[in-house]
Amino acid sequence: MTDDPAASFLRASAIPTGQARALRDLAAFADRGKIQLWAIDASADILVSVPYTTGVEGEAPVELAPEASDPVFVDADQSGDSPTLTGVEVRAGFTTTEDWSIEFDGTRWWAKGSRSGTQESEPVAGETYHSDQGELVFTIDGTATAGDRFELSTDNGVLEYTVDGRPTAMLGTTDRLLVSIESSTPLLGVVDPWTGTWLGSVALPEGATPWRISRASDGTVFVADSRNPAVYVISGDVANDPAASTVSVLATAAPVIDVAWQAGTDADDLVFERLFVAPLGLQRVDIFDLATGEWVDPNPGDAEVAGVDLGSPISGLAASAGPVWLQQENAWGALPRVPTMVVSTQDGFVFQLDSGTGCAVVSARGPHGPNEVLDSSASFTYAAIEDQGPASDAEMLVDAATGEQVAVSSCGGVARGENWTVVYESASVSWIVEGSLSGEQVARAYTDQRYVSDTGAISFYIAGGTLPPTDGDRFRFEVDRGLLVISGIDNDEDGLISSGDSTLDAPSRPLAYDDTVGPTGGGWDEVVRRQYALVMAENADTVARCHLDAGVSQVGWE
Repeated sequence: MTDDPAASFLRASAIPTGQARALRDLAAFADRGKIQLWAIDASADILVSVPYTTGVEGEAPVELAPEASDPVFVDADQSGDSPTLTGVEVRAGFTTTEDWSIEFDGTRWWAKGSRSGTQESEPVAGETYHSDQGELVFTIDGTATAGDRFELSTDNGVLEYTVDGRPTAMLGTTDRLLVSIESSTPLLGVVDPWTGTWLGSVALPEGATPWRISRASDGTVFVADSRNPAVYVISGDVANDPAASTVSVLATAAPVIDVAWQAGTDADDLVFERLFVAPLGLQRVDIFDLATGEWVDPNPGDAEVAGVDLGSPISGLAASAGPVWLQQENAWGALPRVPTMVVSTQDGFVFQLDSGTGCAVVSARGPHGPNEVLDSSASFTYAAIEDQGPASDAEMLVDAATGEQVAVSSCGGVARGENWTVVYESASVSWIVEGSLSGEQVARAYTDQRYVSDTGAISFYIAGGTLPPTDGDRFRFEVDRGLLVISGIDNDEDGLISSGDSTLDAPSRPLAYDDTVGPTGGGWDEVVRRQYALVMAENADTVARCHLDAGVSQVGWE
């Protein structure tokens, strides 16, 4: 993203920390033009503090200019060699804080950075040398013997901090950095992001493996456990007095891959406060109502109290920054606007959950079966009886008001996109109902009775005629789950994700935010707040900007 007001079309400088690091998580802090970043370096199990800007001069942000120390030659064998290293250059956006060693092995020189690793490019005497990523430029002249080396340091303000254990995840609040730490005594650590001062910690239960963190508006902190079926609820003033905090355990269906808190007002103007939990390996997001202390059941038609099936294990969660426009009109012909939970899944999709109901957000059409008026494809024509023996005239009725032959649950995610077969069995005087994904249903259908599938996903009515059904007679139809799904970046802007577009084969954990559009100085024009989420496609090194209100990905950055 740009940070240059004089050239808004130019990409901003990178913020280097060293190519040999393995960075995970990111927390950003801002104060009157000063921006400080924090990340976990998983390669060394440390925290990294990275200055981005130190203030603003005029309209331009001020970035730290990297510096280099004077090179020192080490004559390892005291042979009297005296080569020189001159013309040292460092570059903003490329040079980081590290120690450099440029050593001669008897045959060639090798350049190695403590945080950039051994360089592939070879320093050659008498030639200007550029390190692999442009971190360092210099020229060596003269001869040396094996073991001789130059030492120098570069500095762009990056600092490292160790913790008593292995940092696994972090979360930035307004003025605190919260860190999950796996150690003999599992901890949630609290750090001052501006000074790097360790402010204290909260001990978690023995055997815990703390992972993702979320925080409520009242300061309550929720820590997922990646190996045990639990979320740790930390109450009290965690940010300022961690020692006085109390910890309770919320049992979950499985170890937790991600956790997110959200509060707001649902489509019926009812206030809610909920915790969204993604159980590891399962294909759903479970929802805990913090007001009632109970798990929310989005689908009362199913005996199990659990979130709706999204078809793939979850990659990550993010609460929308504000209410999102839904696509389907309510009974009064208006489009509801509600907070949503953004969910990325391991099969390459980004969904949203209506945080008020727990159901997946649906498209304008929504979940549906065959309707000849609205559907022209052959697979979505009305189901007619397929006689397998003597003539039968049973029929699957069509609702005259809606044109729908099969009523499909309006709770997004309850119904799956699949083919259904309804076959008559004379021995039980009933119809066997089977979905290509849902399998054979326990509930049987009976002629002249309303049928509802085991989970309440579909419902239909088979009316008997003058000619009774016989063994093998069947109806076949298709159901579309009708979810609002983002599956890639529409590069050619044709409204479809197809050949030539970028898919999200391995979407990361989403990052939700909002953007203010329009005048803010008053007047007739309304200020518009658009809801977005950034999702990195790890298969393509691309970041997609998903417009949550429209349910599409509008642009991607490589």
